[in-house]
Amino acid sequence: MQHSRRKTMARALLGFCAAFLFFPALGEMAKGDDKAVDGKASKQKLRFFETKIRPVLVKHCYECHSAEAEEAKGGLLLDSKAGIRRGGDSGHAVVPGNVSESLLIDALNHDGFEMPPEEKLPAGVINDFVRWVKTGAADPRIAGAPPLAAAKPQGALWSLTPIANPPTPTTASSAASSDWPRSDIDRFILTRQQAAGVLPTADAKPSALLRRLYFDLVGLPPTLDDIAAFQHDHSQQAVERLVDKLLNSPQFGERWARHWLDVVRYAESAGNSRDVLMPYAWRYRDYVIDAFNADAPYNQFIQEQIAGDLLPAETPAQRDRLNIATGMLAIGSKSLNGGNLGLDIPDDQIDVIGKAMLGLTISCARCHDHKFDPIPTSDYYALAGIFRSTETLYGGSTKRPKNIDDQIKVYLPLDADRAVIQQATATQKKISKLQKQATPARKQASKLARKLPKDWKTRKPELTKPNAELSPQDNKLLKQIVAYEKAKSKGDQLKSRLRTLQDALPKIEFAVGVRDAKKPRDWPIQIRGERTNAGKKVARGFLSCVPLANPPKINGAAQSGRLELAQWLTHAEHPLTSRVIVNRVWQHLFGEGLVRTVDNFGVNGEPPTHPELLDYLARRFMNENGWSIKSLIREIVATRTYQLSTNYDQAAYTADAENKLLWRMNRRRLEAEPLRDALLAASGNLDLSRLEGSLVMEIGEGEVGRGIKTACLSEPFHHRGVYLPIIRGLVPEHLKMFDLPEPSNVQGKRDATNVPAQSLYLMNSPFVSEQAQGLASRILRTAENQEDRLNLLYQICLARKPTPSEVAQSKQFLQAAAAETEAKKSEESERFVWSMLSQAMFSLAEFRFID
Repeated sequence: MQHSRRKTMARALLGFCAAFLFFPALGEMAKGDDKAVDGKASKQKLRFFETKIRPVLVKHCYECHSAEAEEAKGGLLLDSKAGIRRGGDSGHAVVPGNVSESLLIDALNHDGFEMPPEEKLPAGVINDFVRWVKTGAADPRIAGAPPLAAAKPQGALWSLTPIANPPTPTTASSAASSDWPRSDIDRFILTRQQAAGVLPTADAKPSALLRRLYFDLVGLPPTLDDIAAFQHDHSQQAVERLVDKLLNSPQFGERWARHWLDVVRYAESAGNSRDVLMPYAWRYRDYVIDAFNADAPYNQFIQEQIAGDLLPAETPAQRDRLNIATGMLAIGSKSLNGGNLGLDIPDDQIDVIGKAMLGLTISCARCHDHKFDPIPTSDYYALAGIFRSTETLYGGSTKRPKNIDDQIKVYLPLDADRAVIQQATATQKKISKLQKQATPARKQASKLARKLPKDWKTRKPELTKPNAELSPQDNKLLKQIVAYEKAKSKGDQLKSRLRTLQDALPKIEFAVGVRDAKKPRDWPIQIRGERTNAGKKVARGFLSCVPLANPPKINGAAQSGRLELAQWLTHAEHPLTSRVIVNRVWQHLFGEGLVRTVDNFGVNGEPPTHPELLDYLARRFMNENGWSIKSLIREIVATRTYQLSTNYDQAAYTADAENKLLWRMNRRRLEAEPLRDALLAASGNLDLSRLEGSLVMEIGEGEVGRGIKTACLSEPFHHRGVYLPIIRGLVPEHLKMFDLPEPSNVQGKRDATNVPAQSLYLMNSPFVSEQAQGLASRILRTAENQEDRLNLLYQICLARKPTPSEVAQSKQFLQAAAAETEAKKSEESERFVWSMLSQAMFSLAEFRFID
């Protein structure tokens, strides 16, 4: 009863506090905000359509049910939004949100209709269509649009032209602008602003800049010591020292690794129709963290992930690291219940390399020439031949590996040479052979033991006396005892030998990754992407739309071609690789890329807002900075442009509502992981140590929904968010709530929805309440009086002191809340009231956003 009353009171107090703090802050946040986010029609749903639905329709349905078909069978057109919703002669093909009324789902299940007629699609594909219909059947296609092929550009695609070496622009001289630029980057930005008659806003306040740098570089709020130091000295020299400190922090790698893990669809399970766990995927996660912390040159970083197993290694530890790097190719989603892994896994690998490293949707050419970009089907299968000549080892089959011999077949063994592996295999064979003998011996002994009377051990001495006269029954019993003891002795001997062999079994660690197939070769084009319809063979190679001087040549008989692909991707003249990564870095620091479609540099993507600046950064990144991500970040955050405030300006907004000219900094919502980490940091509960392994490794081999023990997933977890388990079918609630990308898809820019469930989570989640209580205890323990406690609360949460009006509002709340509690002088009551105020601070827009 008491607990229920306090719970009700807590909700009331939190609502009271929100009236003072939360909603006014939302109003300030919305002022001049040019990006209203519609959580209902999210980009994620459209992305799901483009990656999971449209390719299936094109491959299996358009031949009979499109405007280009000779005759639309059954009057059904599936090549437009209007057509698929209108349906055909039999009724509506798709009714958004209603699976039972959508005849397309019946047809895919071959229930009354059969589409495609020749064979039923895999269960995983059908499940994708069910999910698509359930979530509203998002569909960007326009009825009556011209055929896709007609949309091809007439001229060269901008992203495929050589990277230019633009001169540094000269800005128009004026008293206001002469000393504004701090770098060449600023000069490129200012030149565009001046041409448009737009003036940049003021510099950010020191507290806002400090918080921005901390979250952007390490994903954590600033420490109290750094807040005090930066208030005292926020000169450019102080900024540079702070940036160096953050870049050298181990937390930098954890922050920026998570960005890359989004791009390479990191997860620890196979997902799709059968969600089988991948207990060793975490090693790739740690490899990425280490690579960012070590500032591994990006060209090396790319080569290691595509062909690490083919690169030279000086030590066993380096060989392991390079093998682990290839995990990028193994962690994708897989349809283990139907489908064709021989074609689907290479398709996933081509898709992730195309989007993540080149910004191109190469997989769209699997069934036909790309409808927009200059990528013919032959180029797709030239790449597919590379990956069909590669063995992908992820362990994630529906049959669990039972022993080390099984594991060696489905995982990459680490820190073990061929002799050790051979020894392990030979020892395992002996173990298996002994186990086959031991099992019947044990069963035989158990069977004989059940026939013996309970007192046989006490009777045995009498039965075994010399010259003892035994009755027929005693003789029978003695024979049974002798048979049992013989069987047991044999079982014990086998058990002992088994234990000796198991102790001698070499301990081998494993990883997911790839290695070359035993017989690399060229493969044919699969007509319309169908595995049973092979066309002419295509020599393994690269995209013909990217001509390079002296490209690497694949030795077809010796290797898969992955090493040559890695060299081609990082070629000094490649027009895409450096442009794509500098754009990704820019997007993470500004909220928008210079190319806003960060995963698509093709015809359907947006052109760059500052093409000369993009090329300046890409060329400098390769040549002057040696492909160093840290150098690129250091250079960008030192600019005047990065250090602008988010202040609204009516004139600038009228001229450039989308802020493409960067006249102010974009206000950005914290992603799920830094928001969670900030809550833990505020409470003092954050554990900054690296997690050893993963919770998925703790669970072990198994499949979601089929008897695995997941209790560890619900236990308190105070490590950083990057270490949370990413099981495709069991994504942690907080990550889903705040827009973790679908871990089966490449997504370089996260959605930032604004839905009521997020506010309810911050108000009602036990995890958030726990951190609020921890923050309250921290404040009461550290500061003596109310004024100091409020200062501390605001500095911990917002990296600044409260304004006089905020102090007055907070005091008013504390006074009103204290009056509502019993025994208001008690320590428990005081902590309760401060925890309510702390939880309200967590709901502030200023806490949840980077200003």
